Amino acid sequence: MCGFVGVFSPESPVDPEWLEAAANSIRHRGPDDAGVYIDQMVGFGMAHRRLAILDLSPRGHQPMVSSTGRYVIAYNGEIYNHLEIRRALLQERESLLFKGTSDTETLLAAIENWGIQKALSQLNGMFAFALWDSRDKRLCLARDRIGEKPLYVGWVGRSIHFGSELKPFLRAYNLPLNSDAIPLFLSLGYIPAPCSILRGVFKLPPAHYLWLHVNDCHAGVAVSEFISKLRCYWSLPDKVSDGITARRSDSRRNEDITGELDGLLKRTVEQRMIADVPLGMCLSGGIDSSLIAALMQASSNRPIKTFTVGFKEAAYDESLFARRVAAHLGTDHTEIVLGPQDALNLIPQLSSVYDEPFADSSQIPTLLVSKMLKQHVTVALSGDGGDELFFGYDRYRIAPKLWNWYGRCPIKFRRWLAGQVSQKSVKNYRFWRFGQRLAAPDFDAFYLAFGSVLPNPDIFLVGTPPVWELLSQLPNCPMGRMDRMMYRDQTQYLPDDILVKVDRASMSVSLEMRAPFLDHHVVEWAWSLPSTYKYRNSKGKWMLRQVLGRYLPNSMFDRPKQGFGVPLDGWLRGPLCDWAENLLSSQVVGLCPGFSYDAVNRIWRQHQQGNINAGYLLWNMLMLLAWFEKWRP
Repeated sequence: MCGFVGVFSPESPVDPEWLEAAANSIRHRGPDDAGVYIDQMVGFGMAHRRLAILDLSPRGHQPMVSSTGRYVIAYNGEIYNHLEIRRALLQERESLLFKGTSDTETLLAAIENWGIQKALSQLNGMFAFALWDSRDKRLCLARDRIGEKPLYVGWVGRSIHFGSELKPFLRAYNLPLNSDAIPLFLSLGYIPAPCSILRGVFKLPPAHYLWLHVNDCHAGVAVSEFISKLRCYWSLPDKVSDGITARRSDSRRNEDITGELDGLLKRTVEQRMIADVPLGMCLSGGIDSSLIAALMQASSNRPIKTFTVGFKEAAYDESLFARRVAAHLGTDHTEIVLGPQDALNLIPQLSSVYDEPFADSSQIPTLLVSKMLKQHVTVALSGDGGDELFFGYDRYRIAPKLWNWYGRCPIKFRRWLAGQVSQKSVKNYRFWRFGQRLAAPDFDAFYLAFGSVLPNPDIFLVGTPPVWELLSQLPNCPMGRMDRMMYRDQTQYLPDDILVKVDRASMSVSLEMRAPFLDHHVVEWAWSLPSTYKYRNSKGKWMLRQVLGRYLPNSMFDRPKQGFGVPLDGWLRGPLCDWAENLLSSQVVGLCPGFSYDAVNRIWRQHQQGNINAGYLLWNMLMLLAWFEKWRP
């Protein structure tokens, strides 16, 4: 796992010292090695920081030049099937020689022999890379199918900059804010691709790549222009359509489907256990992580290392469940128990680790468990993705039931009622949020409102439209409500919240996290699975439960979903109160354009008095303000 930065600026030479300093700003992503490549003829340069996982020798050094010298790559990620790709390349060209055993060299050879589109289609892994074509003087940027690894690209003056994180952009330039991103963040707690917090800087969407030429180096690019440059190499809407079609003729028995999924997951887990460094597992004791741990242990001839984090607040503590699972599987288990002070100690670091505003409160335990893991291992597996693929969230059950009630009312009546509720409850956040849900015009909009802590940010930013008007519509696929919720989460919440949270937390301590559920073969298989195998007897993840039952007694995992949350409501009234009060001072709030200080203060006071529990809403605002304080002093 690694990080890289680069610049394409034909009108000015590349400064090697600046490039090296930009790479050092993300040294945490790769402390083991550093490299720089510069083509001064066209003003192109890129720098790489390496976290050595496969082939620890200098033969894995980056930026890496292809065998013919045409291509140069800076790459971040893991290609789990790179040995298979090597064998395929050698069958086609027996004269092909490899100097080392890194997946980077395999990736370069695949691109050189097959071209970018075919090479990307053959990759199974998580990755983001920058590829320089020294012959045609053009740059290719690409990202993995699900969005596990990040990649930013921005237009600064008449040059193109790119990198694994925003830090190089933030430290080198005083770029203007993207005002459109702020209401999105307040609603969701994250900023969805392709937007970023900076104007003219974009996130490359998952499963896409783009070529950039000299004539693309001009001042400023609009979102629409950026999107028009993108090329898709794996289409989730197409996979969804194929999967739904396959369901109609599915005649497999329960035992056959269970065995099929068991075998598929076992293969993906075994692929992700390949490393030349110590390996472990994040174990929460829930269905997803327990299943991955069980499959890892089944594939290992010695106890695997498992790790978990617990809380002193019993309502948030899952360490007991993880301990039981670890004991049954026979793993080498380590756990830590956290209190409010541990979280308080992390607060100053959050805006540096998450250099774009980010407010999923489970960022705190994720960062803490990453720090603990790094003391023992360099690579860890996780259960991320199981909820989105196999109907795991409680909201998947609750939202359709509520819509069955809301949706019966005519839209005009619901809009009128929403207005009445909002006017009469402007001082009460709970009723205001209820009113905004009522205003949703259809189920897709209602689901977005249901999952948002602030369905309409105009309570703080006057005139801002509701969240469902800020986001793109779902594609025209034959999906029912169940599928539509999971599709929305797989294309937005998963890559822009869950995977951002995990990547930034783990890479801040030079730890590589791998998610077996996010193998694209598993994703495609899950879409072909009939809905009754995901949700049955009022329980989600039904098929995952069947597979896990082969390794653990049902009593160890058959319980309500708990999640990886923190007790924000109480912490903000207690040990985090002074920190929050300082951020919510009028001076800091004034850093954010258009904010209503009175509205912010009103919610804060109601929360402190115990009239409402608005911890998650407040956390969104506090993380935004903390970002301003850190990066816009």
